[in-house]
Amino acid sequence: MPVVLKIDPQRRIVYSAFYGSITDAEVAGHRSSIASDPDFNPAFNEVVDFSSVTEVNLSESTLSAMAQTPSLFNDSALHIVVAPADILFRIASRYQGFAQLSRPNLFVVRTREEAYQLLSAGQGPHAKTFKITRPSDS
Repeated sequence: MPVVLKIDPQRRIVYSAFYGSITDAEVAGHRSSIASDPDFNPAFNEVVDFSSVTEVNLSESTLSAMAQTPSLFNDSALHIVVAPADILFRIASRYQGFAQLSRPNLFVVRTREEAYQLLSAGQGPHAKTFKITRPSDS
């Protein structure tokens, strides 16, 4: 699966970095990876980073279904999607529209810096940047 999951209990952040080509199954299936991680806590905030995605094949029906599924996170959790590319930004914004009731604190931004600014505003001293490295493609 083209995603790296990092959960930082000290900073209270679940960070998912997708890369390469992504599909409906990979994005929708990532939920179970988060839920089964022993460090997961529903009170944490979430950042989903699509900065390294090179190809996207996500259907509107999958976006709608994901948005209708109850969030793993508490209602007060921030959900921040980093989508620098225009197509990803449009898709994430569409998802945001679908998810207004299930994820009331969902934001779509263009850069990681914007994501960390939102975390700082909502999380105080826990919002420090941490480096995510992706596994080699070999």
